[in-house]
Amino acid sequence: MTRLILALLLAASAFAPAAAHKDHQKKMAEAAAAAKAEEAAQLRANAAVAHPMSPVVHEAVKEDLAALEAEAARPWHARLIDWLGRTHPFLVHFPLALFPVACVALIFARRRGDAVDLIRSLIVVGGAAAAAAALLGWFNAGFELTDKDPLLGWHRWIGTVLGLAGAAIAAWAWRRPSSANSRAMVVLLAVVTVALLIQGWLGGALIHGIDHLNW
Repeated sequence: MTRLILALLLAASAFAPAAAHKDHQKKMAEAAAAAKAEEAAQLRANAAVAHPMSPVVHEAVKEDLAALEAEAARPWHARLIDWLGRTHPFLVHFPLALFPVACVALIFARRRGDAVDLIRSLIVVGGAAAAAAALLGWFNAGFELTDKDPLLGWHRWIGTVLGLAGAAIAAWAWRRPSSANSRAMVVLLAVVTVALLIQGWLGGALIHGIDHLNW
């Protein structure tokens, strides 16, 4: 009986290292399999990135080249109109700045009895810039009487009215210097300033979205 117990103990002691070794081998095999799976996933991810000579990139390059060729094939007057339209955002800053400044400056000058010759110059330049900006806006948006986008429609026609009003105010101030110091000029400049603020918001909404000034 004692010999049997000793034999069983010896067998158990021999089996434990073997089992531990087999468990270690199993873990090593699982780790190797996980590493291979990760490597395969990485290879698939790299394959998903388009090769420079892949059909996808090739088609994109062809489309870009076709667009460049179409642009180069356009007649010079069409490219000139497009370029002039792209100057519209640059020119709108002049009436947006000059008319409000002229309005505030004229109010203070009339209260203090100061000369308004410089203010008259601001009115003339601002009005001329408003007319030019309105014309370039038509170049930029296209010569269409109706627009699918309501924002663009409002922006187009408010800008057109502002351009005509600016040209009329500038002509009045230029031809009649005394008009620059009148109460009617103050009222006109105030109305134009409010309209310019609305027009500026519409322009920003077209570029940045209707919520661009949300708090």
